[in-house]
Amino acid sequence: MKIRIIRIISLLLIGLLQGACVSAEGPRATTSPSGYSPPVLEMARAPTLQPVLAGLAGERLLYVPETHTRNADHLLQLSVIRALPAGRLALGVEWVQTRFQPALDDFIAGRIGEAEMLRRTAYFDRWGYDYRLYRPIVHYAREHHIPMIALNASRELTDAVRDKGIAGLDARLRSELPDQPYDLDDPEYDRLLRAVFEQHGREEGDFERFREVQLTWDESMAQSIARYLEEHPQRRMVVLAGRGHIAGRHGIPRRVTRRTGIRGVIIGSYDPGLPVKSQADFLVLNDAQPLPPRGLIGALLDIDGPRIVIKGFTPESAGREAGLEKGDRILAVDGRPVADFIEFKLAMLDRKAGDTATIRVRRKHLIGSDETLDFEIRLKGEQPPGHGSR
Repeated sequence: MKIRIIRIISLLLIGLLQGACVSAEGPRATTSPSGYSPPVLEMARAPTLQPVLAGLAGERLLYVPETHTRNADHLLQLSVIRALPAGRLALGVEWVQTRFQPALDDFIAGRIGEAEMLRRTAYFDRWGYDYRLYRPIVHYAREHHIPMIALNASRELTDAVRDKGIAGLDARLRSELPDQPYDLDDPEYDRLLRAVFEQHGREEGDFERFREVQLTWDESMAQSIARYLEEHPQRRMVVLAGRGHIAGRHGIPRRVTRRTGIRGVIIGSYDPGLPVKSQADFLVLNDAQPLPPRGLIGALLDIDGPRIVIKGFTPESAGREAGLEKGDRILAVDGRPVADFIEFKLAMLDRKAGDTATIRVRRKHLIGSDETLDFEIRLKGEQPPGHGSR
């Protein structure tokens, strides 16, 4: 397939798409930081994203890769999902491990709420990227009853492969491995992995173990996709996973094709630092569109068990300035009870610097009584990395 480049302007945020497709072969070129010379993007031509997707109506499998922290990639994912008929659609998501599929099923069916879904999938512990990036996709899937399919291998499995190698796994973990043997006949995959390995400064002797972990991730996700497509022949799937697992087809796509014969189509954000041919079948020009800084109370929290207790403060903490103290147990945000860290996280999720929040606490010396204290706090922006504030 000839590579095409699509442009989406800022209205993408509300799902209104505008743009142009052009050939990846242009008459002039500019130089990217990597030294690759991408084509000049002639932006006067059509079509928009919707006609492109309409032309892919016969495709059962679309990949929309992401850099996990790049908001524009997640907005592109949402735009592709919204442009497709929901009735036949399923979403394959890297950010949930396969053992937690029942939690996704219960959430989409309306049997549990958002907080319980996050709790049962261990999202903040096992994935941990800013949930604001994924939440619009999660809500859209639930609203339109679109199945979300957990793709990823369990942490227990990949940690054990990293520590012991596949040959050293016990019987229980071996049962979680994807079908053997792995596809080892891809020199370009190995070359890309070795480049990543060397960037991390690992010892040369550890490369084979590193490769086994990466293959376990990619083979596991490919198997989850292939099984779903085989078991649900009337469905099509949009796969949402990291760029490194998809770009160039050396990770997940190659392994899905080996299992199913389905090639799939990749639609991804254009990265000027990478060769066009290594990225996608369709490339989207979009700005990063970062999320606004989160508004924080500036407290360090003890979140072991169901209680949320303040164990310290960051420098210039908004909460401490408002009167919070070490040992205070947080009970509610703006009158909304928060029984554990996940509920507190959701209550604070969309707060921005400068917003005001009323935090209800039970003070340490008041535990055992019904007396509580309310503090109105003007939230401050995120601290530099390493402070661990909320």
